[in-house]
Amino acid sequence: MDIKYKVNDTINANEIIEVFNKVGWNKDPNIIVNAFKNSYYVTAREDDKLVGFARAISDDFYYTGIYDVVVLPSFQKKGIGYNMMKIIIDKFKGQYFFLTYTEGNRAFYEKCGFADNNNAMWIQK
Repeated sequence: MDIKYKVNDTINANEIIEVFNKVGWNKDPNIIVNAFKNSYYVTAREDDKLVGFARAISDDFYYTGIYDVVVLPSFQKKGIGYNMMKIIIDKFKGQYFFLTYTEGNRAFYEKCGFADNNNAMWIQK
């Protein structure tokens, strides 16, 4: 397995939606590319096939939010998600990071260095 990681790689809605669909997430193909264009993101590819991605939004000084850390099921548990997180964390080193995680993924984010914070809130869409 030869995985290549790129920052702000050229992407298209179809390949992004395909990855989201394979993990059971529904995203609007009409807006997802714009969401990526307004983010710092890392892609993971085997040959030309998109197998994962992770996005971050940052003010480049204090705060960075991490979103949509997604890896195709057949490529999970191989370090791909961890490597993409490391690239993002290294890029914004020294800032406060925040994220929300889906059920069952807590241990993964703890492995990446995250801990729970009881002082976080959000407004659900």
